[in-house]
Amino acid sequence: MGSIAYSYVSRCICAINYNQPLDYGEGPILNQVRYILQGRNYYKDINSPPYIIGNYPPVFNLLSLLLVPIFGVSFATGRFLAFLAVIGTSYIIYKIVLKFTENKMIAFLAALFYLAIDYVYVWGIYMRIDTLSIFFNMLGIYWVIQYEDNHKKLRWCILFFLLALYTRQSMIAGVAGAYIYLLTKDRKLAVKLIGHTALYGLLIFLSLNIITKGQFYMHIVKYNINTFTTRQLWFFLSKELFTYTTLIIISLIASIFWLKDQKRRIISMYFIFAFLVQFTAGKVGSMLNYLIEPVGVMGIIFGIIIGDTLKKKNQLINTGVAVLVLLQLANYYYGPNTLSWGWKPSPPLTALDRYVEESKGLILAENLGILPAHNRDIYFDPFIFTQLYYQGIWDQSKIIKDIEGKKFDIIMLEFDLYYDHWTDSDRWSKEMKQAMYENYYLIDTQGYIRVYAPIR
Repeated sequence: MGSIAYSYVSRCICAINYNQPLDYGEGPILNQVRYILQGRNYYKDINSPPYIIGNYPPVFNLLSLLLVPIFGVSFATGRFLAFLAVIGTSYIIYKIVLKFTENKMIAFLAALFYLAIDYVYVWGIYMRIDTLSIFFNMLGIYWVIQYEDNHKKLRWCILFFLLALYTRQSMIAGVAGAYIYLLTKDRKLAVKLIGHTALYGLLIFLSLNIITKGQFYMHIVKYNINTFTTRQLWFFLSKELFTYTTLIIISLIASIFWLKDQKRRIISMYFIFAFLVQFTAGKVGSMLNYLIEPVGVMGIIFGIIIGDTLKKKNQLINTGVAVLVLLQLANYYYGPNTLSWGWKPSPPLTALDRYVEESKGLILAENLGILPAHNRDIYFDPFIFTQLYYQGIWDQSKIIKDIEGKKFDIIMLEFDLYYDHWTDSDRWSKEMKQAMYENYYLIDTQGYIRVYAPIR
């Protein structure tokens, strides 16, 4: 675990210093940070250009602004924030397990496990909102555990859960687990906390909705409902199931038994809700980031179980738990983990930078992040708007007319138009591809990026 954690930190350092996008979703977030700095609203009407969506509430973007004086307007702001969130979450896991086990070594190993999760290894270096939302969720859970008998301090959990929800709107596992746990312990207190959370959350929502003239709701709710497929869900869950087999079985069994344990019930409920929320990974466009939180909670559960085992000093039970740990480690090493996924440190494709810098007109790019990295606006988000077109929400004729009118100086794609211009995909409809094929020609290939110019 230490070896993987070391590799993760090394990749983070390289990623923070890398000036090009590492993931498709980084570009829109950096673009939104630029909008906020310029006093513009990115929760806007989708029927006029630029065609962009604000998929998430603004907390991550606002916190990224604090790092702009250090890193400038670059991916480094969000990547460093995501890295800090991973380290912070690891520390919170340490404190939670220490609270239950009073064993610093076990608590340290549980924290180290979070840094060694393969999903964190891949996703925790990106300028994405997920690790920060998990941090706030974990912080809220820890706060309830630590201060459930101190009502004045306990109220701060409202802030942490609201920060989690306004970082990513689907981050409900922590608040649901904590408040249902409190309902079983002190119903009056729980109802009061639930009421305040709902009230403050609604006030923030209404304020943002009024400021954006109703577009905040449209962007984070209506435009976020993509097609759900069991095939995609199984693709991700099967990786988790066959990698963390022992952890999943033990955690599910423990969480059922702990529902009757007043002290550990909160961990049980948190895991159950986190485990259920990950099933939304079947939504088109979802990725392995949906699996980080439940696996992190599994590490907490396993840490507590090991701590309980050591306290009993039963050699037979100790041996049994040790065998389970060894089985999980062996399965992790030989199983279908995703450590080979994601970005590997490599020199940036500087030729692509030159194309953007030398172009004075509009650019249509599938690797979206290269535009805001050079202080250029994203004109069109292909994945989001193609999905909206498939759902009948958006008229694709607007972008097709722009392509046919050769409005773009260059087009950067991650596939070859000459071999694929007649099929629908997640990011481009066949009509968009056909329009590009008929009006643009290939001028350069850099890595997996193909650059096209207008046919004159």
